[in-house]
Amino acid sequence: MTDTFADLIARARPLIASAPVSDALDEHGFRRQILPPSIRPVDERTVLFGPVRTGSYRPVWEHIPNIYDLEIALVDDLKPGEVCVMACAGNLNIGPWGELLSTRARHLDAAGFLTDGSVRDVAAIRAMGFPVFAGALSPADTQHRGMMAAKDVPVRIGETDIAPGDVIVGDVDGVVVVPRAAALQVLATALDKITGERRMRADIEAGMTLADAFKKHGLL
Repeated sequence: MTDTFADLIARARPLIASAPVSDALDEHGFRRQILPPSIRPVDERTVLFGPVRTGSYRPVWEHIPNIYDLEIALVDDLKPGEVCVMACAGNLNIGPWGELLSTRARHLDAAGFLTDGSVRDVAAIRAMGFPVFAGALSPADTQHRGMMAAKDVPVRIGETDIAPGDVIVGDVDGVVVVPRAAALQVLATALDKITGERRMRADIEAGMTLADAFKKHGLL
């Protein structure tokens, strides 16, 4: 029986890691899917994994009434397992995320958050164990600095295009984005690699040389 998208996400969740997914993306011809290495987890023990919902930000310099309306609408509409991505064009002065948004997203069983901007309330976010990845940490609010211009639209972070429904995988090694149209094939390949790496590691731990293990498994 062939996995559906939801089946594969559920099967991959306990095992997933960014490195084998990156290898699988390379194997399937997707070689510009790694987000900038400056985007780091607030808590290195957390893993980010799921289909994305997106928001696009623009800089502002003045007070704007109702500036939070669109981002509130996006967060309140998150579905279980989704990852909220707020793209700020690398502007670290924009800090669209903190404790309260994390609390709401976690209550909705969202899978995490990512921005190439900044986040705040780090101690509280770490305490709740909600996966949050960001370009920087800052106490700044978005008011007077940035506002969401559109939600559920294609965005770009670094050299990577991200569309709603694409699958994001992030951990302490970094973050990769899997195009939705290729997600079944890429994630299936990644799971095969994870299984193969475990077998290869067991052989090495049992005394096999790296050369022989590589010849047997073809992994590195």
